[in-house]
Formats: sequence, structure tokens, C-alpha cells
Amino acid sequence: MNRTTILGCIFMASVSTAFAGGTAKIHGKIINPLADSITFTYFTDRLAFDQHNNTVKIASDGSFHIDIPVEENYTNITVQNGDQGTELFVQPGDDLTMTFDGKDFDNTMHYTGKGSDAANFTAKHILQLNMTGQFSAAIQPLFMKEPGDFITESKAVLQKELDFLEANKADVPESFAKYWKALLTNDLYYDYLIYPTIHEMYKTSGAQIKEIPAESYKVSMEVPVAFSDASISAPTYRNVVSTVYFIRLNAAGITDGKILKDSVAKLANKNMPLQTREFFFAETLFRRIKESPLADVEHDFASFKKSYPKSMYLPTLDKAVSLKKKLSKGQPAIDFSFTTLDGKEMKLSDLKGKVVYIDFWASWCGPCKRELPYAKKVEEHFKDKEVVFLNVSIDDDQEAWKKAIETYKIDGIHTCEPGGWKSRIAAMYGINSVPSYFLLDKEGKFVTETTPRPSDTDNLTSMIEAALK
Repeated sequence: MNRTTILGCIFMASVSTAFAGGTAKIHGKIINPLADSITFTYFTDRLAFDQHNNTVKIASDGSFHIDIPVEENYTNITVQNGDQGTELFVQPGDDLTMTFDGKDFDNTMHYTGKGSDAANFTAKHILQLNMTGQFSAAIQPLFMKEPGDFITESKAVLQKELDFLEANKADVPESFAKYWKALLTNDLYYDYLIYPTIHEMYKTSGAQIKEIPAESYKVSMEVPVAFSDASISAPTYRNVVSTVYFIRLNAAGITDGKILKDSVAKLANKNMPLQTREFFFAETLFRRIKESPLADVEHDFASFKKSYPKSMYLPTLDKAVSLKKKLSKGQPAIDFSFTTLDGKEMKLSDLKGKVVYIDFWASWCGPCKRELPYAKKVEEHFKDKEVVFLNVSIDDDQEAWKKAIETYKIDGIHTCEPGGWKSRIAAMYGINSVPSYFLLDKEGKFVTETTPRPSDTDNLTSMIEAALK
């Protein structure tokens, strides 16, 4: 049976050239520690973007050691002791020693050993400017500005970074200088791509966006369509790769789902080099696994495996497809136990006999909070009917969770599983973004593979009413 793939067309036959990875060794000596351990945080897996928090004890003489698996040419690692923190970038084979004062990371951080050039550059950058994550923070308030001012002022922020690199590039390997430039330049490009949506969100105070003015898309069109496999290790480059064609075609007025997917796939096959193209199709498939019918997902996954039989992304995609099967229409919901806001011990299976709408959310999640007014209307519509609204928070901060419930007057049953995406229940349901929703019938089975958000009120209401019959 012929079936149109969700990616729009057959993948161009290719041979994967995955990066092998390795290990970076980090030794250290700290004086005046603020805690008895140090936490190293880093991410693995380009698709799932798994966060790892590895904590090591500090010896009585202030020494510590950790081996970190490195999947990229340069992997960002944040280091935390008490309320002090820093960051560095490491490669496979690096063997670093870091020495510092726990009470003053910024002014005392120093590295020796293999990989120390890039690490000392980063330490100097933190001292004179800030951590790389603050680049996006500096751009954030500019989203409120009109297109021309946004472009001018955001370019000035980037230029400050590039000037710092130019002044210090003699101190680092050429490969790291290129990586650093790609990291920050593509960070700005991604901000250009999301500007139309974020700017409208500011203008509408978070209300549902009905239309994006053509003027806003002029910012997105500033992003050059130029791809290079040399930049694939930079996560910001991968963000641009995943987004640029979709945004450009939206700007041209192409919004029909099938036409958009077909057009993007053809452009990717034509213009993206090997590793970039492989990532693009893998990432697009990974994102759509959750929202597309199982039959289409299996068909597209088979096509991807045929085109990229040795792809580094196959294990992650295979895991996602396997979970998709467990969460598909008609399958029994994965049971879990939980403690409610008022301290009651429950299991999901206790709610059989009622239709259950599960909302995975967090108090820090803007899109989650924008759905709340619509959720109230849906809940009011089904008041006194056999419908339960179960809100599962992934907040780490219990007080912030409780305050949000009170502030926004969120009804239903509440539970909180700290740990973000790695929290017990979120991991069981494959949650990698919030809000995420699931709808169960009275038998405790999934009603659909693509549960509507509360803002899609008519579809959600119809689906719940059908499940009640």
C-alpha cells in the first residue's frame, strides 16, 4: 500500500558518517568548597537531548576526578559547587586539571593539561562577559522590539561576542574558534527564526496568535540558507537546520501541512550536505513520532533505516517508535502511582470507569499557562460528568508548583514528580516537552495518539464526549 511519508518524500540514499565520540578526563583541586561535592551537567543524544547530572565527592584534600562521555567534537559542561558555577567545552581525549577557589569561581578558575586552551578561553569569557547561555538572555528582551530595531540591537550583541573571539583567538585551536563562532552566530540565527512568533506572543500578552504580519518574517529572512557539516556539533546550528526551511516557507504563505512537508523535504535533499541532511530527517521524524499515526511513523522509520542503515540516530528513533506503540490508540494506559496535592496515595488505574484527561505541565512553562483559560472552559463544560482532569507537574520546586495552582486556580487532581524529563512518570510517557496531553477512555485505554490541547476546544470537547458514550 502506498503511503505519503510524514517527511514528504523518500530519503536520499546516503551513508552515515557518525561521530565516534570518546571520553574526557577532568581532575581538579578546590579550596574553600561551598559543598562537599561538585556536580557536572552535560547533555547527550542530539535528538532526545538527555541531561546528565553527575555528582562527585570532594576528597579531604580538595581533589576530585570524573570521566565524562563525550559525543561531540566540543561538549558543553557546567560545573556547580554550592551557588558557584562555571562552564567549559571538552573534546574526546581531553585530560584536564582545574584549580579554583569555591568562593570565587570566576576570578580563580585555571586549567592545565590537554584541552586547557579552550577551557581557559571559556573561563576568560565568563570573567569578562558571561556564560554562553547568557547570550540568549541578552537577546530575550529585544523580542519586544519592532523588526528593524531587533535586527540592529541583536547584531550588536553578537558583534560584542565576535570581537572578544577575535581578540583572543590566538589562544585557542582554530577548530574551537570556528566552533565558538558557529555556536553563537547560529544562536542569533535561531532567534531570528523564532522572532515572528515570540514577538507576536509579547504583543498579544500570551493570547492565541491568529496571524503573523509579513513584516515580522523579514527578520527570519535575514538567516542565510547555508549549511556546513563542520558545524553539526553546535546545538544552535542544529536548531537552525531543523527550523529554517519551515519558517521560510511559512513566510512565503505555504502553511498546508502536506505541501509544506513535501517542499521542505525536497529542499533538504537538494541543499543539505550529508551529516546535516541525516540529522534533519532524523530530528524531523523524532519530533513527529508523537503526533502522527502509528502506521505513518512505522513507514517513515523503515524508510529512514533503509537510507541510513548505520545512523547514530537509530537507537533513539527505535526507542521512540517502541514507546509510540505502547501509547497508541486502544492500548491500555501505562499505570503509575502518585501522591496528590492533599497527600492522598493513588494509582492511575484507580480512575477506571471515568474518562481521564492527563496534562503534563510545569509552573515555569509559558505555553502551559497559556492553555489554562481554555482548560477551565473545558472543565466547566464537563462539570458533574464522569471526567477527571489529572495534572502531572514535572516541577523541581514544590513551592512554585503549589503557588501556580493557587495563582491560576487550576482545578482537577494534582501531583508533582520532580526531575523534569527524567522524572518517573514523564519518562514512562516519553515526555520531552510540556505541555503534553493524553486522553483515556473509561476502560483506561488511550483514545487517540494525538490528544488535542485545551485551546483546540471543539476537537477536545468532541473527543471527550465520544469517550463518555
